[in-house]
Amino acid sequence: MKKILKFIPEIYFMGLGIFWAAENYFIGGVINYIALLLVWLLFLQLFYKNRILGITYGAVLGLISAYMILATNSEVAQFGELSAEALKMQFVGWAIFGSGLLMAGMMVYRFATEKENYDEESVLTVTY
Repeated sequence: MKKILKFIPEIYFMGLGIFWAAENYFIGGVINYIALLLVWLLFLQLFYKNRILGITYGAVLGLISAYMILATNSEVAQFGELSAEALKMQFVGWAIFGSGLLMAGMMVYRFATEKENYDEESVLTVTY
């Protein structure tokens, strides 16, 4: 069970990416290649566990989550008055992207402090 809990950040962001891609496809009929790439990279990270890529993915996803929190606050500020819709938008935005920020921090912490021997060259080199 403890081994599965270590992978919650990757699974969380994979779920967000799948939801993002599905929402774009079903509402707009557009295939979101960025979301699919994000899901694929995190899926590979689950198996290869590259320390440098894990820290990089966590930092980038954390910055994106922080940016989205600020974007949500900016969008709510455009409402003018504090209505029920504004509060709902604020709460949902903070719940999704605040937990994303927490998950990104957990991801960076895990890869920065874990003592396991990762195969650092498994993803970055090609053997012939």
